[in-house]
Amino acid sequence: MKRINLSAALRACADDVVHQKLAQQVGLPPHAIEQVFASSAAILIAALAARAAEGRDETIAVFGALMSRTINPRIRDECATWVDSTGKLKELEHAGFTLVAHATGIDATELSDHVAARVAVPAQATCALTCVSAAIVGGLIKHHMLIEQADVSDLPGLFAAQLATIAEHLNDDSIDVLGYLHADVNASLDQVSTRLTSVTADFEPVRPRIGEGTTAIDEPARSQPQPQPQPPIPAHNRYDIGKVFVNDIRFTSAMQPSQMGPVGPAAKRGKPTSRRTWKVFALTTATVLVAVLAWGKVFHWPDMQSALAQVTRPAVKSISVVSGAISSPDLKTASVK
Repeated sequence: MKRINLSAALRACADDVVHQKLAQQVGLPPHAIEQVFASSAAILIAALAARAAEGRDETIAVFGALMSRTINPRIRDECATWVDSTGKLKELEHAGFTLVAHATGIDATELSDHVAARVAVPAQATCALTCVSAAIVGGLIKHHMLIEQADVSDLPGLFAAQLATIAEHLNDDSIDVLGYLHADVNASLDQVSTRLTSVTADFEPVRPRIGEGTTAIDEPARSQPQPQPQPPIPAHNRYDIGKVFVNDIRFTSAMQPSQMGPVGPAAKRGKPTSRRTWKVFALTTATVLVAVLAWGKVFHWPDMQSALAQVTRPAVKSISVVSGAISSPDLKTASVK
């Protein structure tokens, strides 16, 4: 992945036009806003690098915060629009405040207080500008990683490349804010760089040792190159799945194509026809009826006989009574004659 100078990218993004608009919104001269942006960006990048240097899980947390929906990857082209109105400027400030909290674990007010003391600017205005600067830096990092199609394993190297460019904007108080015990800024940054290198190695795939897990039968296969195992896709690597559009640049999906082929004639011939369906239905119905009759005959046939006898016996009596009542008048008539 290509390296980017975030400090230079911030200066190109927050140009004189942006400084003038922020000066009207915040009430500070443009050169003071430029100083606040330079100092706040340096301490923010140092805080991001220090958090990522703590380990693999911390790097993934930083990556997830940078790739959140509140971070705008088009901020480089839309910066002047976002600082033009008070409403959008508040949204940008909120996005930067959230980014600092989630990505660094440090409250944005701690960073802004350090910047205010260093630049000699009122603390309230410095806090707002520090959050705006954080949102812009986060958008620049997100845009760069999307353009380069990078993943979380490239993040430590990106931060390590920024340490030399931000050293001049840091002092001993900056190291205290980051939680390092070294009094020397360069020594602290060297320690962070060393840790970032080890974190980068944690994302590399584990390669099997030569001769491990092989036998004499596998000797001919050693000459053939074996495919290296791919590292798992981190949980926060959202932009690799699906399609992402950044400045009208289209990134295709990283998902593998479907392994299921198209439905051919053989598969279509396997579908049952309507006549076959009716035959199966008739055979099933007949089987069920035979099973019910056999079950009734074997287990409940005596009960069924007694029940039928009780039902038919009153009917027979009523028929005999009716036949007797009808036949007696006929007999009387015959006798009279």
